[in-house]
Amino acid sequence: MKNVLIMLALITVLVSTAGNAYAQSSRLYFAGYLGLSTFNDSEFSESTMNRDGDMQFKNAFSLAGALGLRLTPQWRIEGEISRRSADMSSIDFNGAGGGSFKLGGDVSTWLYMLNLYYDIDWTWKNFQPFLTAGLGLASHDMTINDTSGLVPNATDDSMGFAWQLGGGLKYRINPDTALTSNYRYIGTNDLEVDSYDVEYSAHEFRLGLEYDLPVNWLK
Repeated sequence: MKNVLIMLALITVLVSTAGNAYAQSSRLYFAGYLGLSTFNDSEFSESTMNRDGDMQFKNAFSLAGALGLRLTPQWRIEGEISRRSADMSSIDFNGAGGGSFKLGGDVSTWLYMLNLYYDIDWTWKNFQPFLTAGLGLASHDMTINDTSGLVPNATDDSMGFAWQLGGGLKYRINPDTALTSNYRYIGTNDLEVDSYDVEYSAHEFRLGLEYDLPVNWLK
């Protein structure tokens, strides 16, 4: 239910801008994305045992759906909901008693983003590059299972600010359909998981399908 309400809010934001849409390219579009998320080493601190270091996550697939609105021939905005779930692989401790140990658990993340795109005014054989940036919310569910006994186990959820920055290449199959590929960097507020404070960021590589829906009332 929470996901539906957030998507409705994003749709409301998109539609509210429709009156200023560029007359010759004003159209809604739907987009779907399949991605691969790779994660930076995440610095953490744990307060009850006063430990810190890095956590490592395995690569994870992501799925996303989006509703977009073209504002001009180059500018468009997009409301997106995406999800990825990454298993934890290992933990490295700083200081005395340091070392690397296997770590169980996972972190599942929903992103609710409002993204701005700039389609660069240059094409070659139906290929067109683009840039993107976005702001939104991140909702995390994280479980930590440490078999080393050096830090406590934990399970908690966390919500905070999220942002993304990237670029990619679009190939237009026909006037209404395009294939996309892009890279983006994702960052969020630190995760607060019981007694832990954990950094979160990811590099995401995505393939997508974009389908334009001409809507006369937008003109």
